[in-house]
Amino acid sequence: MIRRIKSLLLENKSSSQTIMKNAFWLTLSQVGGRIIRAAAIIYVARLLGTSEYGVFSYALGLAGFFTLFADVGINSVLTRNAAQKPSDARAYFATAFWMKVLLLTLTALAVIFIAPHFSHIKEATAIMPLVALIVVFDNLRDFWNAYFRSQEKMEREAFITLLTNISIAVFCIGILFYSKTAYAITYAYVGSVLVGSLAGFMLLREEFVKIIANFKMEYAKEILNAAWATAIIGLLGSFMLSLDVVMLGWLTNATAIGLYSAAQRIIQVLYMIPTVIASSIFTSLSRSVALQDETTQKNLMEKSMAILFNVAIPLTVGGIVLGEGIMRLVFGAAYLPATLTFQIFMATILFVFPGTLIGNFILAHHKQRDVALYVGSAALMNVVLDYALIIPFGIAGCAAATLIVAILFNSVMNRFAQRILPFRLFYHVKTPLIASTVMGLISYGLLALHVHILSIILVSMLTYGAMLVALKDPIIQDVKTLLQKIKS
Repeated sequence: MIRRIKSLLLENKSSSQTIMKNAFWLTLSQVGGRIIRAAAIIYVARLLGTSEYGVFSYALGLAGFFTLFADVGINSVLTRNAAQKPSDARAYFATAFWMKVLLLTLTALAVIFIAPHFSHIKEATAIMPLVALIVVFDNLRDFWNAYFRSQEKMEREAFITLLTNISIAVFCIGILFYSKTAYAITYAYVGSVLVGSLAGFMLLREEFVKIIANFKMEYAKEILNAAWATAIIGLLGSFMLSLDVVMLGWLTNATAIGLYSAAQRIIQVLYMIPTVIASSIFTSLSRSVALQDETTQKNLMEKSMAILFNVAIPLTVGGIVLGEGIMRLVFGAAYLPATLTFQIFMATILFVFPGTLIGNFILAHHKQRDVALYVGSAALMNVVLDYALIIPFGIAGCAAATLIVAILFNSVMNRFAQRILPFRLFYHVKTPLIASTVMGLISYGLLALHVHILSIILVSMLTYGAMLVALKDPIIQDVKTLLQKIKS
């Protein structure tokens, strides 16, 4: 039994088994790790209060905007190219590493010396040098993970990601016994991401033996040529998650940022679900693109879309119906003014989940340049809508701007992807729609009866699962078939 489990989770034996193995480790690291980090941050938010937590969130958000320039798409291109050309993987790693070092140096300097000029919250300016260290160490950890994904060694990514998030939980909670300030929490974050970065370096120490000799200028040009468009695509996420906070800092105050960041924190954890699915199939998808295997590509996209909608639809319905109870349970009564913001964020799941998979599909086909204009337009629209909606509607207006951009942008991206290779976007969504409707009605009824929120969540999950089984959802049948194959 132990040998079978080891073979299943640590070896790449077949296409379906490797994808499942990757999904397991990515789920454990990304979702599990984010839950650990989120739990720690929620505890921190409760103790710091909305204002002090707002200072900390604003500093990270401001730095996150500049972090865009620390990658410019290098990580994604490294994963794709090293997967498609395994014999040149070490050369791609070495070349991308030195490019990353240069970009991180410039980004750190920008965070320290330029970012404070964008800040309208004086308390955040003092911690920017520490935030620069967070940017450096966290980006190095992401770079290690990008290479692990190209080699389909997600178990290593899971190790350093979990180690980082556990360190964040331990360091943040520990330091609160001595100081309940944004400055102290930032120190804890620095130590945590340093631990994760060093762990990744140790796992990759063999790659550094010839890190200078393996550098190739022609690969640097190839990476840069492919990466700039990928960087523009990343701009949308940066604007939606970081610039929102920056603009709230300009137009509101630290308390509003604290409320907004609390609502956003839960969504950021949920956004990792499509990332896990998309990352799990990305290597296989990239190879099938290189082999011009359209059947495999369509199968991967349609089955993955079905899985995503099976998760996205009930999450959206449940989050909107139970929004107030969730905010009270997670953050406390002080954060209830962020309930509407949280509910609007939950609606973005229906568009961000499939959009994440479509973005990876476009990247695998080397078509990121062709959508750069769409992404730039969406980012600009996000700025305009933020300015137009924050002033009259506050943080709810900011979330609404994010939802509008998500709807328009992901609709355009889907139409573009369909021109590359037509696949069924809404593959088997009938059963999750019916199951989620029943679940939502039961949740609303229990809420009206003043049942405890944890009990409602549990009943909702059981109801949804039972409905999928009763309706004989195809994904349930696929999972059963896969488990039978693995067992045999």
